[in-house]
Amino acid sequence: MPFDGFLMKRTVEKISQEIKDFNIRNIYLSKNVLYFSFDDGDLKISLNPMFAHISLVNHLVSDPEKNAFVDLLRSRIRGAKVSEFVNIDYERTAILRLKKMDETGTKHNYEIYIDIMGKHSNAIFVEDGIILDAFRRVETRFRNINPGKNFAVFPSKKVRIEDVDSKECLEGMLRAFLEQSGDKKPKISEFLYSSIQGFSKITAEEVLFRVDLEDSTVSEIDQSMITSLWNALDTIKLELASSYSFIYYEDNEPADISAIRLHAYSDEKRCDNVLACVNEYFTFVEKKEKRLQKKNQLSSVVKAKIDMYETLLKKLNEEFDECKELDRYRKYGELIKAYAYQIQSGNEKAALFDWETNEVVKVPLEKNLSAIENSVRYFNMYSKLKRKASGLKERIEIVSRELDYLQQLLMTIENAEDLEDLKEIEEEMVENELIKVRKSRGKLQTSREFVSQPRKHVYNGFTIYVGKNNRQNDELVKKASDSDLWFHVQGMPGAHVLIKTAGKYVDEDTLRYAASLAATYSKGKYSSNVPVDYTQIKYVKKPKGFKPGLVLYSNFKTIFADPIEHSAE
Repeated sequence: MPFDGFLMKRTVEKISQEIKDFNIRNIYLSKNVLYFSFDDGDLKISLNPMFAHISLVNHLVSDPEKNAFVDLLRSRIRGAKVSEFVNIDYERTAILRLKKMDETGTKHNYEIYIDIMGKHSNAIFVEDGIILDAFRRVETRFRNINPGKNFAVFPSKKVRIEDVDSKECLEGMLRAFLEQSGDKKPKISEFLYSSIQGFSKITAEEVLFRVDLEDSTVSEIDQSMITSLWNALDTIKLELASSYSFIYYEDNEPADISAIRLHAYSDEKRCDNVLACVNEYFTFVEKKEKRLQKKNQLSSVVKAKIDMYETLLKKLNEEFDECKELDRYRKYGELIKAYAYQIQSGNEKAALFDWETNEVVKVPLEKNLSAIENSVRYFNMYSKLKRKASGLKERIEIVSRELDYLQQLLMTIENAEDLEDLKEIEEEMVENELIKVRKSRGKLQTSREFVSQPRKHVYNGFTIYVGKNNRQNDELVKKASDSDLWFHVQGMPGAHVLIKTAGKYVDEDTLRYAASLAATYSKGKYSSNVPVDYTQIKYVKKPKGFKPGLVLYSNFKTIFADPIEHSAE
């Protein structure tokens, strides 16, 4: 849990310094996030189960949602003064206490209890111990969070870390925890996060790491281990007394956040202001989650279309295979016509000599038709199948091109690195009627330049561009010079890669690097020796009617390249 009790306490303390004695100007809701606006910044309360947290942000209201709970808050606490913002010890519950005088001159003391507990996160509006309403109305055997009910803080049997004030106290807690566990065999880490406020699983593991203890069962703990645990808890207390917080990175992306140092990570940044850490981390995870949701949404649409077109193509090919009988029908018609004088009426079959193959062919006949009528019948069947085959061939080409486009589109969705890339892809899908847009969204601007730019690489003095989506792929081709070199993986979806040559000779090393980029941003990115074709841009053509990102090319050479992420380097 990134937002544990330790981080909650430090965050609440910092926010309290910024909002105490200030008045609430307004309240907004957007995507399970409540914003309490002040003159300088907004108190952000994210009740989204995926990234529940609180912070202070500069928020620009762009898409507020209509909500009955928010309407109640506005009617009661807009203009109210913050008298106190505190949390309950190290628990993940904060209390926003407000004072307000209504239009009749009556003074009100309101409280908003904010629970940051994953899927159980909530905001509960209370006056004089009675619940006025809640963001999520809940009724369980433990709590009844509904208007008119008495409010009670969720009971906790955990102790504050400061109250574990001696080794003997810790030993007594371990003994009591073991007795309460019965036949279970809980581990030391479980004892820590189940008995002491603020601990999560990862911070409990940090305690064990600091003293090099295995996470053995509580029943196996001895006096030396208790001493080690006590010493580790002492270091935690010292860090909690400071004002520093930490954000941790993996592959240059925020991976975790903590009020104490976590040795599980090697790449860390210390924040003097906890809100800077909180905002950086949760801005990243929120964008990542939105990107994943949008990617899944777009991918599901494209995959469904691919399945539909693959089924259609299979059916068309089967029908086309049936049309291969047309030459046999033509031959039957010609043979019957040539030997009509030999064929007796009422026959069901005739053995006729084929002068082209020097073989005798057994030709089925309709016995109620004359020889000439049988001949006409076969010529009619031949003509009908020929017309059908021609139509099927055209449809197969159209469906095959559509499948090529959809496969290319799916690849660009999978390779999209940020939400802006996905929004551009979504607009392309709207233009191509893969997605219907509600009228309320208005008319999309589709004639604009790139909002995002193609990936840019500089290698051996050459600038190399890699298209992020089909719109960019088309623009790369459209705006390139005749001498620029164009790369694309052979026979599979992939990005267009362009070397801007400026008329200069391109060395073999640069050619291979560009080919590796083409392999990296293609369906072959997890393979090796991926065939990549390259040619001068003047040999790349986009016929009229071709879908975005699809082209024809000629005069090409082929390089077998490894994707960069999977190369021997």
